[in-house]
Amino acid sequence: MALSRRQFVGAAAGTAALAATGTATAQEEPDYGGWFDDVSNYDGTVDQRGQDTVTITVGAQGNNGAFAFDPPAVMVSPGTEVVWEWNGEGGGHNVVSDGDGPLDSGDPVSEAGTTYSHTFESEGMFKYVCVPHEALGMKGAVVVRSGGSGGGDSDGGGQQQGPPANPDYGGWFDDVSNYDGTTVDRTDADSVEISVGAQGNNGAFAFDPPAVRVTPGTEVTWTWTGEGGGHNVVSDGDGPLDSGDPVSEAGTTYSYTFEEMGVYKYVCVPHESLGMKGAVVVGGPLDGGSGGSGGGSGQEGGGIELSGPQWLLSGSVLLAFFSPLLFAFAMRRRQSGRPPQTSEGGELRRATGPEPVEEAAETEPAVELGHDEYDPKGTAALVAFYFVLIGLLWVFMYFVEFLGRVSIIG
Repeated sequence: MALSRRQFVGAAAGTAALAATGTATAQEEPDYGGWFDDVSNYDGTVDQRGQDTVTITVGAQGNNGAFAFDPPAVMVSPGTEVVWEWNGEGGGHNVVSDGDGPLDSGDPVSEAGTTYSHTFESEGMFKYVCVPHEALGMKGAVVVRSGGSGGGDSDGGGQQQGPPANPDYGGWFDDVSNYDGTTVDRTDADSVEISVGAQGNNGAFAFDPPAVRVTPGTEVTWTWTGEGGGHNVVSDGDGPLDSGDPVSEAGTTYSYTFEEMGVYKYVCVPHESLGMKGAVVVGGPLDGGSGGSGGGSGQEGGGIELSGPQWLLSGSVLLAFFSPLLFAFAMRRRQSGRPPQTSEGGELRRATGPEPVEEAAETEPAVELGHDEYDPKGTAALVAFYFVLIGLLWVFMYFVEFLGRVSIIG
């Protein structure tokens, strides 16, 4: 996997800088794309992150009657149970996801005290309506996002927040023949291209790749192949994507820059029934590998996620620090393994100092140090190892930091 400049700098900057970035992102008001334009009681998103359970009132005052959810927009942490509780006003209400989503309380009911609950595990934006009163503005949204001042499920600021490595598409790709269960990870790219009219679904009726993961701020460009007739790119439900009327001309492009994290599903309207559907996953672990498996979600714990090249760099630095200690330990073991020196009579020689010399003429000649007493090969090998290690580190820094696109380990 190639290590981008963005990833390398992110790892080197440390937990504090990443935590500050995560906090700033978490405090931004989500972009609902006009979802609440006709909702009279909407005045912002209520941040309830850190709570195990959050309650939303069904049939609250709003939209010229008891036709509102209260609060209409709420932000919770992953794993939070959201409970909708009926107050018995405004007639029959229900809670149903807008488009293809997980929420469905069933037929409308009016009995006070009725409850419906759902536990949100994946991060993203989940919009919903009361079907009988949708036209009156009875709509809501649950934004699932880690972090927040509530002290809930913050990841410690050590990694990027977003949908998990294995997003739950809710059966979205069940009829898409060119989807193999893998979300292509392009979190290392500033721009991503998706082909429109690729081979799939018994013809040129596919997006390629159908599912891709990017980082916030990435520009995604859909490029028409000119095959399969007229195609377009339109969000499923109420979303930001709309390329307009279907076109068939090769080379046509449509671009959108994703700023908010979440799962953005879209279709080609003329060929939706054939399975021409796709999804863009925004956010998630930076080193997730192929998004389908994600290389491990990395979403549950804190700290910094390191990719293969980053582990190589970190391991080399640690080895450079600890190799002298290992060398000294080995030499110590070598010295301690020698037999003790003895006198001519076989008794241990005491280390109390030099024995008195009776006559200068009897002084023993100097003894040259043998191979066991002094071996320069070990020191030379250690010095050579340091030179090689420093050279490799410089090569690594050059290709990763300055070129930013070359992978050292493939």
